Amino acid sequence: MKSILIINWRDILNPEAGGAETYYHEIFKRIASHGYDVTVLAHRFGDKKEEMFERIRIIRTGNKFLFNFSTIPWVFKNRKKFDLVIEDLNKLPFFTPLYLSRPRLHMVMHFFGRAIYRETNFIFASYVYLMEKLIPLIYRKERFIAISKSTKKEIVEGGVSGEKIHIVEPGIDTSYFYQSVPKSAPPVLAYVGRLMKYKNVQFLIRALPVLKKSVPDVRLEVAGGGDYLDDLKKIAQDAGVAESVTFLGRISEEEKRDLLSRATLFVNPSSKEGWGINNIEANLCGTVSLSSDVPGLRDSVQDGITGLLYEPENIDDYCRKASSVLLDSAFREKLQNNAMSWAKSLDWDIIAGRMETILKENY
Repeated sequence: MKSILIINWRDILNPEAGGAETYYHEIFKRIASHGYDVTVLAHRFGDKKEEMFERIRIIRTGNKFLFNFSTIPWVFKNRKKFDLVIEDLNKLPFFTPLYLSRPRLHMVMHFFGRAIYRETNFIFASYVYLMEKLIPLIYRKERFIAISKSTKKEIVEGGVSGEKIHIVEPGIDTSYFYQSVPKSAPPVLAYVGRLMKYKNVQFLIRALPVLKKSVPDVRLEVAGGGDYLDDLKKIAQDAGVAESVTFLGRISEEEKRDLLSRATLFVNPSSKEGWGINNIEANLCGTVSLSSDVPGLRDSVQDGITGLLYEPENIDDYCRKASSVLLDSAFREKLQNNAMSWAKSLDWDIIAGRMETILKENY
């Protein structure tokens, strides 16, 4: 098995590329260096229909709204060129089991479920929700890669045998992330990620007045872009904490590293994730994560060991746990040391090795 096709909505060069694209690219560029031919099929943007990037061939076809349909004729026409087809199920399924007899593997970051209704309009949300409902019917006998125990549990609940599901966590560049600047004083809470409603940054803002009762000088710095930015600014004004919240916009990787380094606590309030790579990035920068106890995030944070989890939407629990880290330096240092060790075990080279072993043993 030497030729691999990966079907994903975006490629790593797409301006909208996110965690899923990074996951595929970092793993499979390493696998490609071991003699495999790797092709990514993604939706079109810009002028380039095809290009090579870091040992991976990228082919673009169709637009992002109908990509799950426009892939079918291309994949069927070129099916004999590939020994294995890897399908991403992170947004909408491509239903390859219905028309492709080649060996297949399906990758799941997470399923949206009803959380999709918090991110987009009712019509498109319903479309995604209904498409996901078809996955257990069509993919029940397939083999999967899940990025966390929580994601594996979701797949099993859909009727797939746990024996057919392998876990390969997202990796991280352990040489790039480190504490690059000293910790801030007064204390800083940091959030890095997209500003979408389901990411739930509004919770952090609404909780800030309560947290300030125990930590009066604490600030919140929010990095990232998204269509919920203006709403978040208004929420900060209405909550009376606009002066304590800084919106940094989209930042570079170097700026992100500095923010994660100077932060006293990284906060991750998302209502659902597949993993939570920013938690691990923060850990390597010497910063503990306080995350919502939801699928995915509970996998990237070992509660009470590498960080803390709080009950979703519970402001009192969130503020109590945030205060315990912000005000107790000995407790914070203990968590930081554990978090650093945990994060270093997730180097991309190690993760890519796990994936390659699975491919060799099963295909």
